[in-house]
Amino acid sequence: MPEVNGTAYADAPPEVIAVLERCRADGTRIRVAYGHADGQDWGETYDTTGYVGRSCGRIKIPLLIHNRRSIGGGGILTDKVIRIETTKGRRVLYQHPAYKPPKDVVNASS
Repeated sequence: MPEVNGTAYADAPPEVIAVLERCRADGTRIRVAYGHADGQDWGETYDTTGYVGRSCGRIKIPLLIHNRRSIGGGGILTDKVIRIETTKGRRVLYQHPAYKPPKDVVNASS
């Protein structure tokens, strides 16, 4: 597991690590898209926006912190990140080379 500036990243591409480290350092609020290795977006909508922080403890992992007043957040699945964009302006900071938008979900009960 590569470690950069004291933060451990699980099998993340170097580009993802660089973007997350830069966002953590300058306090950029981001939206993260998770997906398959082939670039297919899972279409996750929950727990995908926030500021990059890191956990405490012996091994520090990147966290997605909801807002500046929050004191914790969920771990970023760095090996599943396929797109990172800013929440303000939606500027793409990283995108998987074969990125595919999420497939439309059809509600079976309608």
